[in-house]
Amino acid sequence: MKMFSVVSDRRARAGLKTTAAPPKSNEVTSEETEAHLEQHQQKLEEEHKRMLERYAESQRLLDKYSVMPGKGADYMALLQRITDENSADTRRSRQPLVLKKISDSLTEAYLPFNDDLELREQYINVYGGIRLGKVLEDLDRLAGAVAYKHASDANGDLAPVVFVTAAVDRIDLRSRLQSKCNYRLKGMVTFVGFSSMEIRIQMQAMSKAGRAEAEPNLVARFTMVARDKYTGKSAQINPLLLADETERRLVKLSEQIKENKKASAESTLQKHPPNAEERRVIHSLWLDTKQAQSNAYGQHASLPPDSVWLHDTTMSSTTVCFPESRNVHQKVFGGFLMRLAHELSFANGSVFTKSRPYYEALHDFSFAKPVNIGSILKFTSQVVYSEPEHRTFQIAVTTDVIDIPTDSTERTNTFYFNFSSPDTVPRVVPRSYEDMMKYLEGRRRAQSGKLISKLQSAMQK
Repeated sequence: MKMFSVVSDRRARAGLKTTAAPPKSNEVTSEETEAHLEQHQQKLEEEHKRMLERYAESQRLLDKYSVMPGKGADYMALLQRITDENSADTRRSRQPLVLKKISDSLTEAYLPFNDDLELREQYINVYGGIRLGKVLEDLDRLAGAVAYKHASDANGDLAPVVFVTAAVDRIDLRSRLQSKCNYRLKGMVTFVGFSSMEIRIQMQAMSKAGRAEAEPNLVARFTMVARDKYTGKSAQINPLLLADETERRLVKLSEQIKENKKASAESTLQKHPPNAEERRVIHSLWLDTKQAQSNAYGQHASLPPDSVWLHDTTMSSTTVCFPESRNVHQKVFGGFLMRLAHELSFANGSVFTKSRPYYEALHDFSFAKPVNIGSILKFTSQVVYSEPEHRTFQIAVTTDVIDIPTDSTERTNTFYFNFSSPDTVPRVVPRSYEDMMKYLEGRRRAQSGKLISKLQSAMQK
């Protein structure tokens, strides 16, 4: 199944009728009115035709630089093809690197929910809105297409490199997605290192005339890493040529986000204890539980009003990874993992707030390890942080591969989803030291996420 639908020209042309009044001295005649309406209708048809051409061109590029197997691709045949390509006799030599502009990597895709009822049916949720998990899959696919397009040679042909999604820096939903609206997804490279690149994607609603609205509904940042197709080692990618001051500003803002991520990684709770402010936060939570403590014998701590113990917010699911969820590298597609994690977090958020939660953002995370086809995955979600005064909360979802013979698990990802609720949000309270570290990590993600969102907004100005 193709990821984005190319809309066929099946819109009904409504007949335009006019009632001609007797001509007066300073009035427009019925003939002039009909001519004006005919010109307007012709203009609309021309704009719609151009929009269909853009749909077709975007689909052609997505097919050329696809991270997913083509429709009807045979799983076993693809495995044999990869084995043959990796043999020494058939390896392709790489063409020289070329300077690429930011605009060279620009790739568009379309989700025309209003025009394509079949596509809408695949994405619609029970509330009549759009399933965000499906959109997360599309974002990852588009990021891969942008990466392969930038890494292509001077003729636009694919280079013998493999791209993997190393990290997602941030995905902000700025306004709700509507099921009766057409959307454009636009991605481009904003920073290039030796073997890595950062890609910015924005999703915008489209007017009836086929033009994108000024303000994006969604903004996302991906980090992609290149590996040599045959050796698996880091592969250098095309350097970036900055054309003007606007592009230099984009790169500078990307560097700021990169430095913020680096600083966060160096001060992680896995390496350093909580700082002074965080110790005060934990102490304040402990005091609240002591104040709510009853006089019952053996009762060491009690929940304050409108609170929930963090360890009581756990919800999990298990799935088997089938070949239909693979990418072109015969590993489980990262977007598939994001979708399942999001759907579990939504279910957990619904139980936590006893209402419908609204997705706000996906915080930065890394794809620590690839997931093989056939793996049994366990997703575990917990509400790790909440801000009742803002009616927001954060859910962490861990992904573990279950090893049946050894009866062990291996962590591959930890996702952090931020939600809001129209109703009261309970205060989540840690009880053990481990839960306290989860709480502080969620708090840190919420704070750093606001900074990244601010920098992403600056990129639009």
